[in-house]
Amino acid sequence: MLSKLLFVRLKAAENALRDGRLDEAHRLATAPDLRDHRRGRAVLADLAERFVERARSHFRADRFSEALMDLDKAEAGAAGNDHATELRQHIQTVMIAHRDHERSRQDRLAEARRRIEQGSLIAGRHILGDAAKDDAEAGYLQREVDRRIEDAQRIADQAEQMIAQGQLRAAADRVRKAKSIDAQSRRVLAVEARLCTQVVESARAAVAEGRMQRAADELKCLGPLGAELPVRREVEALLSVTHQAIVAVAAGDYGEARRHALSVKRLLPQAGWIDAAVEQLRQLDELRTALSAGPLGDRLCPRPVVSGQAVRHVAQPGAKAHTPGRFEETIALPRTSGDPGSLPRRLLLLVDGGGSYLIVRGGQASLGRVASDKPADVPLYSDVAERHANLQRVDDDYFLFAAREVEVGGRRTQHALLRDGDRIVLGRKAKMTFRLPTRKSPTAILDLSDTTKMPNDVRRVVLFDRQAMIGDGPHAHIRCRHAGPPLVLFERGGDLWIRQQGDGHVNTDAVQLTLGEQVEVAGASVVIQRWDTQTPGVTRV
Repeated sequence: MLSKLLFVRLKAAENALRDGRLDEAHRLATAPDLRDHRRGRAVLADLAERFVERARSHFRADRFSEALMDLDKAEAGAAGNDHATELRQHIQTVMIAHRDHERSRQDRLAEARRRIEQGSLIAGRHILGDAAKDDAEAGYLQREVDRRIEDAQRIADQAEQMIAQGQLRAAADRVRKAKSIDAQSRRVLAVEARLCTQVVESARAAVAEGRMQRAADELKCLGPLGAELPVRREVEALLSVTHQAIVAVAAGDYGEARRHALSVKRLLPQAGWIDAAVEQLRQLDELRTALSAGPLGDRLCPRPVVSGQAVRHVAQPGAKAHTPGRFEETIALPRTSGDPGSLPRRLLLLVDGGGSYLIVRGGQASLGRVASDKPADVPLYSDVAERHANLQRVDDDYFLFAAREVEVGGRRTQHALLRDGDRIVLGRKAKMTFRLPTRKSPTAILDLSDTTKMPNDVRRVVLFDRQAMIGDGPHAHIRCRHAGPPLVLFERGGDLWIRQQGDGHVNTDAVQLTLGEQVEVAGASVVIQRWDTQTPGVTRV
């Protein structure tokens, strides 16, 4: 009876194998009594080959788990199957590479989502540029970028209509919403500039008419819009100086009030009321002086004196305190030479105790070999191409674009979002490290490796944007061991200036840098020159 049942089960396993029901045949044939039978072993041997073939099909469809399970069954039925062992090793290798690629893809998509949510649609689109065409998730994000761009354009159009109708407060709300969606949209920025210009001119006119509260209300409706525009900051400075004059009048210091009023007159000569105010304050100051000299003088309240200054200005409750340097930052300092914007894009900065630096101004820089009729912005003594790669700044981010594969952070690529500390390898003698010393400035640096050489003995390239730090600390873009307090190199009106680091504002102690002229500030000695790769040698300060 048992023998007859055994043959029935063997027959069932053979039929399942013949009909292609491999899993059922495997379940039947792996029973201990069938495995020991000659016909059972034959079924398992055939199953092993069939499972290997099915594993290959799963592998080609990227179904790695299913492929490995089939190989487990193949090896269980026919131990020592070389085909199964070889295929398993290949699948495991590819599966690891696929998992790493998927992790990189997910990281890239997460970064793109973060940029998009922050309103940096251009950066998000750049990051998505590496995605495969059949990547559904990346395709959704691309469509989301397009939708947000359209929304920002539509809201900007609404804001422009409101500006034309004089509804400036409502227009400011729409512009702020558009900027939260797409902060770098040219259309949105153009509408913001038009709005700010109209509001600031209205506020300036209110100051000229002596209506200070109205001017303050006009600027308040802008919120953070145009906060860095010089024209807005000039009007804010006017209001700040006017407020100081009011505080000085309340304190009875008419001389100090007159000094502030004269500052307003210099900045806004068309203000008709200021002449009368200056004269009235002069008369009040003279009357107070005369009264102080008489018998009643000892009854007058003494002027508060602090550290040799005539008056300590006490801010009114809720009023914004005046920040020293804010007002001076809006005033153009006298030029010593040159025309506005006369500096070239590339400059050689020589620092005593710091070495030579290539300063590249602007939002992009090319990297390539020196031996060329038109060398790249960053020329290297190497066997790289004439234009081997380009660095592009988008918002506060830097991207690398290469004509061929280069190494960035240990990964081969032609397009990468650069992060602080990324090592860039263009060639055997073209290696450098990308650094962002401080997030307070978008200026970045390229530190050359020991085997990488540039003209003029430059060891560091400064990708300059608005300002850079000079000092001996880890946050310095430009090293100078002789500098006492940290220094700030900044651009204004197309010229470079240098000053001690203070409260973050440009002040009148800043010194303009002139080509070829040595400047000493706070123990640091610097010279700025035109960049010339043909110069065989440069004398340092």
